[in-house]
Amino acid sequence: MESVTPNKSMIPKTWDVPAIFRNRLGEDVGRQRLMKEEGHLLVVLHEVPKAEDKGNRQGVIFWVDGMGEWKSTPSSGGRSELRELVERYRARIKALDDELEKTESPSEIHDVIDQATPVLRAARNMLVVVQELRQTLKDDLKVLAIRDLAVAAERAADLLVQDAKSSLDFLIARSAAQQAEAAAKATKEAQKLNRLAAFFFPLMTLAAVFGMNRPSEMVGYGGVWVVCLFGLILGGIVWSALRNGK
Repeated sequence: MESVTPNKSMIPKTWDVPAIFRNRLGEDVGRQRLMKEEGHLLVVLHEVPKAEDKGNRQGVIFWVDGMGEWKSTPSSGGRSELRELVERYRARIKALDDELEKTESPSEIHDVIDQATPVLRAARNMLVVVQELRQTLKDDLKVLAIRDLAVAAERAADLLVQDAKSSLDFLIARSAAQQAEAAAKATKEAQKLNRLAAFFFPLMTLAAVFGMNRPSEMVGYGGVWVVCLFGLILGGIVWSALRNGK
């Protein structure tokens, strides 16, 4: 086996892995992948993404040596840790799904989508790696079971994001419909007010013109009632014209 490279690596120093693994995996986890060399396997996966990570993924590394022995870091569970990692993905997806059920506003749904999208992306890439691992270790039934769990996790994450986006689209469409309905009602009320104003406007104008006289003089003047009648007729004509024109 080649000598260990002096470069820093996420791989524990106590692991007697092929040097190429250390050369290809530095301090940053990088993308999820499966590396093969001299009968050894190195599985590089991501911990479940969290909002506080801000895009900095935490790595979970698994080493299967030439004898089929498993080791893992940062936890030392080996193959069982791989299953627990997949279960953590499923638990996180379930928690986000429960959160989606409680959402009542577009902003809350947006928050669920923002959290679920990186989980979906990581679960999808994890499934690709676990599937490749399954094809490499064809006789390992435990890896087969883990692969099936990874399939379920990826599917659940995909459905979660789709449901969240559908819910968001529905709320936006409903809000737009409510706003359009409110605008239509406001327009209708404004039209009613305009017609009412149009009906009385001529009469009010004439009243303003003749309003410079004292009320007692106006009542005794017989022509004032003719003026009022003329104003009402003129207002009716204007109101009818507005109504027909809409």
